[in-house]
Amino acid sequence: MSKPEVRTRWTELLELEELLSQLVVSALKLPAGLERRDSLFLISCFCERISAMKWPEVDRVSTIQETA
Repeated sequence: MSKPEVRTRWTELLELEELLSQLVVSALKLPAGLERRDSLFLISCFCERISAMKWPEVDRVSTIQETA
């Protein structure tokens, strides 16, 4: 994978993180209860998945820099 491709994927992950903050704001507007709790839980799981997807991108950049 080339540097531009890694940058594109990284940018996409950052955009997803920005959307997460909007989701949290929307979830916090829900009345207290199960729906709000479940929404925040799902958002948290999604945040963890995005973070997990970032590590391979960091490794790719490191590999590209080492071979350059």
